Amino acid sequence: MGWVKALGGVVAAWALCATLAATALAQSWNVPWRDSEVAELAGALSEAWTHGLDPARYPDPQDLHAMAPGPERDQIARAAWFQLAGDLVFGQVDPRRLNPDWSAPRREADLLTEYAQARERGAIAETLDALAPAHADYQALRRELIRRTVSPTAPVLVPEGPRLRRGDSGARVDALRARLHQLGLLERPGNVGDAFDARLETALMRFQARHNLSADGVLGEATLVELNAGNGVRVDQLRANLERWRWLPADLGARHIRVNIADYRLEAWSNGVVERAHQAQIGARWTSTPVFSEDMRIVEINPWWYTPMSLGEPWLRRFRTNPASAYANGYHLVDLNTGRQVNAADADWANRRYRVIQQPGPNNAMGQVKFLFPNVHNIYIHDTPHQGRFLNTQRDDSAGCVRVRDPIELAIWVLEAEGWSPAQVREAFDSRRTRRVRLENRIPVHILYFTAVSDRFGQVQYVHDVYRRDAALIRALNGDLPPLPAAPPVPAEIDENAQVE
Repeated sequence: MGWVKALGGVVAAWALCATLAATALAQSWNVPWRDSEVAELAGALSEAWTHGLDPARYPDPQDLHAMAPGPERDQIARAAWFQLAGDLVFGQVDPRRLNPDWSAPRREADLLTEYAQARERGAIAETLDALAPAHADYQALRRELIRRTVSPTAPVLVPEGPRLRRGDSGARVDALRARLHQLGLLERPGNVGDAFDARLETALMRFQARHNLSADGVLGEATLVELNAGNGVRVDQLRANLERWRWLPADLGARHIRVNIADYRLEAWSNGVVERAHQAQIGARWTSTPVFSEDMRIVEINPWWYTPMSLGEPWLRRFRTNPASAYANGYHLVDLNTGRQVNAADADWANRRYRVIQQPGPNNAMGQVKFLFPNVHNIYIHDTPHQGRFLNTQRDDSAGCVRVRDPIELAIWVLEAEGWSPAQVREAFDSRRTRRVRLENRIPVHILYFTAVSDRFGQVQYVHDVYRRDAALIRALNGDLPPLPAAPPVPAEIDENAQVE
């Protein structure tokens, strides 16, 4: 009966809220649980694992179902309902325990009202089911979790050892070929002793690209880890990503943008359909892109780049030591007190403070356009002069911002709601003049992190955990909870012009 004590705090907290609720809610709080309601609740608790939730958090369904009617059963059933409902709506783990800079909005629900309505309608299981995220991706991950749990498949393991590449042979090459055949990437497993040939190399490159690994056709350490990931690893990965979905609001916006950091992918959504998809570059591990949501307010075509003070220091030094190089790259020096451009030769380095800005042009760090959604992180979406990096499978090399491929097409999508035609957008780009467009129809932008995603057919793909965040979340789901951090200081003002690139 240890779970009774574990749920005692939940009972007390919700009981206190119930005494302050409306009369109807108070009445529903004290209505004895019927046998049919307890049976429904027991069924819902027995399916908690299908949401990636830990069954140990709740009463044993069979024990609950076997309890005799009375106040004790009512108390336990009520507490169990609220515990499961809260986990389905808000998640089992507070994301701030893992990401102190977490600033994305959370789901909202009035659980007291939900409870009262569930009791009044006799819809215990139905109400709980409706509290889980309705997103198609969540449901796809849930189906995959059920499939992997009910019908597990043991992987053909590739033994550890040195890197394998074309021309190698031996038992490890045989195992690699068998594993890729098991995954459906090779039509035939081949013969024992066959050399690592071009066909095997191509299959390995397809596997690496699918998992967002460097697609070099060489079996290295990171690829080996993903190849040997068994059912237990994938089940934990699904649990982690189901939890991430429970951290998000139910409504992401009829027209919104999603960036999945781990998948290097930006999607433009409208009424439940992906209308555009773009490759993205994200922050490096030491300048990782944070998870948050804000509304896009401004599109700046042919922008200036206002360097943040932390990134401007190298350019300030260059202005002092080699101003010709700075000017050649389109940089200018601005006096922070007056806002005026200053000739580097006339700068008063001892007594004045300066900021470096970069004029529009082919070398501009923002490229041809930036999409602004003011936030405490100074993170935005923008074009980049480093187009060649989009050829890489792994694209985690920015200073934190999200660089997007084909940004003009994204600008056409964004400005369509403002009444702009594609021709007008392209004309604005071709003019080479800076154009700052404030959006009448703001667009929610969600910067997310998912390592298990579903494609348009509902099939789940596993991508490389580039920031290595899964392990900490899985430990937290298993009960190893880090403490909540102190609230971060709120900046006095958000600089709409500063972007970290």
